[in-house]
Amino acid sequence: MKKYDFIIAGGGMAGLSLAYYLSQSPLRNRSILILDSELKNRNDRTWCFWEPDGGSATYTSAFDSILFRKWKTVSFHGTTYAGALDMGDYQYKMLRGIDFYAFVRNELNKHPTIEFQQATINRIKDTPQGGFVIADDEPYLADYVFDSTFALKLDQSENHNLLQHFKGWVITAEKPCFNQNQPELMDFRVAQHGDCRFMYILPFDEKTALVEFTLFNDQLLTDAEYEAELLQYIDHFLDTGGYKICETEYGVIPMSDESTEENHAEHIIRIGTSGGFTKPSTGYTFQRTQRYLQAIVKNLAETGKPNRRSSWFAGRFKLYDSIFLNVLEKHRHNADDIFTRVYAENHHRVFTFLDEDTRFIDELRLFATMPFLPFVYAFFDVLRRKAIG
Repeated sequence: MKKYDFIIAGGGMAGLSLAYYLSQSPLRNRSILILDSELKNRNDRTWCFWEPDGGSATYTSAFDSILFRKWKTVSFHGTTYAGALDMGDYQYKMLRGIDFYAFVRNELNKHPTIEFQQATINRIKDTPQGGFVIADDEPYLADYVFDSTFALKLDQSENHNLLQHFKGWVITAEKPCFNQNQPELMDFRVAQHGDCRFMYILPFDEKTALVEFTLFNDQLLTDAEYEAELLQYIDHFLDTGGYKICETEYGVIPMSDESTEENHAEHIIRIGTSGGFTKPSTGYTFQRTQRYLQAIVKNLAETGKPNRRSSWFAGRFKLYDSIFLNVLEKHRHNADDIFTRVYAENHHRVFTFLDEDTRFIDELRLFATMPFLPFVYAFFDVLRRKAIG
């Protein structure tokens, strides 16, 4: 049985990002095995995220050279506000999966101590000798196993378990109808049906864009229902002059406040969604994953331990996420009005808040723009559910 310094179980965004940061650190010569059942040779997903401009944020700068698009401003269409949002120092960025996979694989191939193995992971276990992995019935051992394959339960009654699900089309229009300098972050001009439903537009040029229908709730739709909403929106709000569908994308992201164990065992660390890297209230994962992984690699290089440090006060953001999910789950207030208030009245502050970089006083200012009673009821319901659980 071969032993490695590190085994990365799961070669998706989190696993490959971790391997990349290890390869750029003082640990670059350590032996690393990356296990995944897929080759990651197709454009299976797209990541969009915001971050400060001008190099002030280092946690995603490694991938700036392969960004597909980036924008200095975004627009929003809510119940009482429609127009551009002041993003301050932030930029909105789009990265295609295929470009990310190719870039990271090319960089990792420069290091002979990093191996890839296409295999299905059967078991991961902590032992006194290290992290033990069985993949395609072959045993492997490592000082540390970084696991992004562990599946959350997503069915515990004390937690809030919603889904962010979406279907989108990349369309090419006959007439120029998109503002290529300004994506539409949220457009609520669609029937809500008691849920949180909106359209999302990423323009590639004046005639080409990704138009995506997104929902926050606990019930998936049929393909026909997603497509009916897309068709209706394009016909009513986009003057395409006719269009063709070039690509289709579909996805489901958990929006859950289920408690996760990043440091699961002495030799097993969970990363990505498995480790709680997905922000429950938004489903955003990419930027948080980069930030958390860089902290893990930094600690590992400096101390020999991968444990990421986090202050107890930072835990308040988990409470905020639970309260927001409770408001959505219990339909305590119209979601389109909530999002209109938070974006229209806070602008760039909301991006800092969602990055969990705000001061407490800024959070209080943001909360003051929210409907008071629905969030108070949600706060006490969260405390009750967590106490019972």
